[in-house]
Amino acid sequence: MIAQVALAFGLACATVILHALGTLEAITHLARVWQKRNASHGPMASSWQIARIVGLLLLLHLLEAATWGGSYWLFGLLPDFETALYFSITSYTTVGYGDVVLPPTWRLLGPLEAAVGILMFGWSTGIMVAAITRIHGERLRLRLQQVNDDD
Repeated sequence: MIAQVALAFGLACATVILHALGTLEAITHLARVWQKRNASHGPMASSWQIARIVGLLLLLHLLEAATWGGSYWLFGLLPDFETALYFSITSYTTVGYGDVVLPPTWRLLGPLEAAVGILMFGWSTGIMVAAITRIHGERLRLRLQQVNDDD
């Protein structure tokens, strides 16, 4: 059991590092775009920025699940990378169909990956809320200011 927990801990650390670097890049990108932004950008430009951030976060989650899946495959716990990736994604997202399972001595990894996935999705939700608030919050503030100026 110690080997399973050690592997899970190592993979959890790798997942957190990947997520930290990826979300830092997303936030930095948003800040750069926001600095270059001018008042003529309409709602489509803002929506495009949100879509790009969501897309980046989804790719980040896929990379993180692939890290777990690659480990399952490299350690010989699942027969091929496709099966390992499938199992990992279903565990990471907490879907857990149960049609693919790890060997009994390693089965603790699935729920531990699910716990890490929940944390990473929560983190991503925070990033999306911050981005949407930043993008649309400024637009709302300007509209409210115009309404108040008109009164």
